[in-house]
Amino acid sequence: MEVVRLIAVLDGLRIGMSRIPLYSLVFQCRPIGGELKAHPLECTDVGWFPMDDLPFPLAGAERWGEHVFSALRGDPIEVLYDTVRSPVWRGDPQRT
Repeated sequence: MEVVRLIAVLDGLRIGMSRIPLYSLVFQCRPIGGELKAHPLECTDVGWFPMDDLPFPLAGAERWGEHVFSALRGDPIEVLYDTVRSPVWRGDPQRT
């Protein structure tokens, strides 16, 4: 894979992906050869999916999905950043 650009910086607590402060960096990449392989500690499977047929459940897809597919279509987009939580290192009181 070849990295094309940064698409998003997402707060794992906000998208329900983590119970600790953990940010996900989402990159647009271009395949340049080889085959997709799932990393045994990161995921159980990998694949190419159209927007209307994403696997379920998929952490935070409702938050980043449209933005990612806009980037893949070549639409001019800014990097999607989650705003800083207040207080910074505490989770959402509704999620504890």
